[in-house]
Amino acid sequence: MWTTIGNIASVIQILSAVPLLWAAYLFFTRAYRYKRKISEIGSAITQKPMALVITLQPTDITGQAKPFLEQQGLRNIPIRTYHKPEGVTRNNISQLLADILKIKSEMTEEGVTEVHLFLMVPVAFAVAVGAILDNWVRVKVYHLNREIQQYEYWTYLHKGFIPGLEYSAVKEASEL
Repeated sequence: MWTTIGNIASVIQILSAVPLLWAAYLFFTRAYRYKRKISEIGSAITQKPMALVITLQPTDITGQAKPFLEQQGLRNIPIRTYHKPEGVTRNNISQLLADILKIKSEMTEEGVTEVHLFLMVPVAFAVAVGAILDNWVRVKVYHLNREIQQYEYWTYLHKGFIPGLEYSAVKEASEL
């Protein structure tokens, strides 16, 4: 009797490994497709791109971002600079975010189709900027690699879930 129970348990263990291996396969292939999609988006340029450089430090990073954009073949795109050398505090954060929202409105009126975003701000402010620019046009975020002292494409701001709009995990997976 115990031998039969042991054999059944062994079969169940082997069978339970199949869904686990299938799920692992799906996760790894999805990660590969996602990485490829991010790379494709990073190299694609839309009709009316614009760069946005936000610096809340004494040093303005526009001088670093401009040569990088030229190197990427984006020599002629307009660059919007928002530089506040005094930085961000609890007292002025609301005004700074209102300024970013105003810049977003102006860029929308100009018909911008994508934004190349360069930031030198505290993390909390960067999160707030991401919230302002999310669900808008494609926003490509660049990161300064300090080892090589050059910017590199990092990611883009994803469109989030909006209540009332259709969402299909199958459709999303097939698009990646």
